[in-house]
Amino acid sequence: MDRQYFSVKPQDEGLFDINSRQRVLKFILIVSLITFLPLSIKNFVIGETLLACFLVAFELVLLIEIIAVLRLKHSLWRYKPSLFFLSISMVLTVDSFGTLGTYWVFPVVVTVVFLVPRKLALITNGVIIVGSIFTIIPHQEPTVTLRFVLALLFSVSIAHCVVETLRQLQSKLSYLSTRDSLTGALNRHQMEISLQAATRKAALGQQTCIAIIDIDYFKKVNDLHGHDVGDQVIKSVVELVNSNSRQTDLLFRLGGDEFLLLFDNTKQESALTVTQNIRNKTIAGLAIQCPQIAEVTLSIGIAQSIANETSEVWVKRADMALYAAKKAGRNQVKVSVISEYYPDKLVNIQSAAK
Repeated sequence: MDRQYFSVKPQDEGLFDINSRQRVLKFILIVSLITFLPLSIKNFVIGETLLACFLVAFELVLLIEIIAVLRLKHSLWRYKPSLFFLSISMVLTVDSFGTLGTYWVFPVVVTVVFLVPRKLALITNGVIIVGSIFTIIPHQEPTVTLRFVLALLFSVSIAHCVVETLRQLQSKLSYLSTRDSLTGALNRHQMEISLQAATRKAALGQQTCIAIIDIDYFKKVNDLHGHDVGDQVIKSVVELVNSNSRQTDLLFRLGGDEFLLLFDNTKQESALTVTQNIRNKTIAGLAIQCPQIAEVTLSIGIAQSIANETSEVWVKRADMALYAAKKAGRNQVKVSVISEYYPDKLVNIQSAAK
């Protein structure tokens, strides 16, 4: 997991998360079985064999796709084969049944907009609309065809606009649900999820480090310069730490002027080197961004993960290292010493961490 996992990007998987999509796909499968399967049988009976074969192929591929989503939590082919068979089926339906067949086009193209990624929806609906237009021309008057085309384009355009607006709203809500509102750092809920994942990796032998960052004498900044300046200092710290850390490093706000930096798959020595660099560059950047304040410094405590240790204890060790940095005079980095926290279990812990 890295910073890109939490970045706000336009959603391109329809409007639903995996759980909601599963429920919708189950409903779609039931509806399609109730409608398209009888139609397939009917088309075989009346001699529309090609259309019947495409409808059956669509049902089979859709069934496989939905089973994959339900069991594997992801699509096998991103719905491309099922959309191909659906597009051809719609065009053949209009070609075989004329105006009666066009009634099926409207619900199909709108459903595609809501369920399918944007680019794939545009391609699929483009094929259905263009194919339907060319096949309906011999079946009805030009004025009727024109009304059909305009109504179809209007319906698809409205559906795309609504879905795009909802996608943007979902992106904003997703950002707000994972971020601290003031600084833009990841919030405590995301921190707990990430720390739990890191502790599971530690149990498998993958080492991860955390660093708790504290702004030295931050209360004096608020008292002397006001909370608006204090907020600016906090936001600058987050900006500078993120800009000087690696892509895989995640910054969370613990609360107040304290932050937690997670170094995934990083040993203690590397974490110490990276943290010292971040601290130095952040202090230098603060002198430029907040020139009205005397030197702002950072105290940092680092702790490496240990197998079978809870995330709460892990954070506690980093917090104790931070306290040691403050006690030693602030503006420095201290590393948690395992033997100081586990004096009676050092041998067992060292063997478990290997």
